[in-house]
Amino acid sequence: MKKTILLLITVFAISLANAQNETKEFANYSVGVSVSPFGGSLGFGYNLSPKTTFQASIGGFKGSAPISPEYGNDDYDVENSSSWVGMFVNHRPFEDSDWFRVGTGFGVGKIQNELTNKNNASDVYHANYEGNIVAYVGVGVGSRPVKGLQFGLDVGVLSTGGATVFADRDNLAPKNTILNEIEDDSFFGSLLPNVQLNISWGF
Repeated sequence: MKKTILLLITVFAISLANAQNETKEFANYSVGVSVSPFGGSLGFGYNLSPKTTFQASIGGFKGSAPISPEYGNDDYDVENSSSWVGMFVNHRPFEDSDWFRVGTGFGVGKIQNELTNKNNASDVYHANYEGNIVAYVGVGVGSRPVKGLQFGLDVGVLSTGGATVFADRDNLAPKNTILNEIEDDSFFGSLLPNVQLNISWGF
């Protein structure tokens, strides 16, 4: 499954790069929407030059996460909510390939995860990121600084202070072994992978 997703992303990236390799008029600004594992977001971009773009974004999510991690031989449902704002810089290092970008930036906000035992609804834990300044670094294709419709794909890593893990106050029998397993789980670690699809309009 992971190989299939990676292959689809690679094919999409190559198609995107080829589709956007035509000459268009330079755009000073852009507005758009993005989708990532951390929810949807709205963004505004300012193209300082054909090589450099500053991006401001605000986003969030609330709902069930598409994972059911196993701790102590039990599966747990994960309810997630997040809200954040971020400032990013995209640089296009190759003059003849403005479809390729290197990105960096930071965000502030919160991510809250509630983990509930599928076999015991009172067995609940939390893994929350709150008050963290999150650093981002990654690469992207598409989202050229041109007028009209823009498509982009970004892949990167978020660096955080890590999640604070604790048992729900109504959990009558919290287990230290479960708390330790959640703390050691890469899903709630200090490095979080990110894949983001972008659609915007340059003007």
